[in-house]
Amino acid sequence: MNTLQLRWHALADQARNAEDKHLQVLIDGQPLTALVRQFELAQGYLPFDDTFLLADDVAWYARSAWQRSAEGRPARLVLLGCGCGDVDCSQLYADVREQRGWVQWTMGGWPERDYRSLGPFWFELTDYRQAVLGILSAECPTGHPA
Repeated sequence: MNTLQLRWHALADQARNAEDKHLQVLIDGQPLTALVRQFELAQGYLPFDDTFLLADDVAWYARSAWQRSAEGRPARLVLLGCGCGDVDCSQLYADVREQRGWVQWTMGGWPERDYRSLGPFWFELTDYRQAVLGILSAECPTGHPA
């Protein structure tokens, strides 16, 4: 079993506005960006250095997918996007499904890279739902709910 933490986080990147908050995803206490970088290097991939989604992006197009996943319905969660800000440039996503009280994340990415062996990650449904609904109900740094 894995643990999931979600929190609003300011990146330490001087090129970005210090006020910009990103939805940081931690699995077993480790930022997903660190897990992905380790995986990419181990696979011989040139790291994409994707980053967590901005609060506006979460509010605009990712909220409904997070909500579906918390309800135990299948969803595709875009977790990381290209550092340029365009998730169509590159992204890391999780295909989510619920099975007997557990939530499974199977990883994938764009452009096509095989991230399936990064995981799968399994979360207990009640804890998962609490983490997701907690971040969705929290005030998003943009001033409106995520």
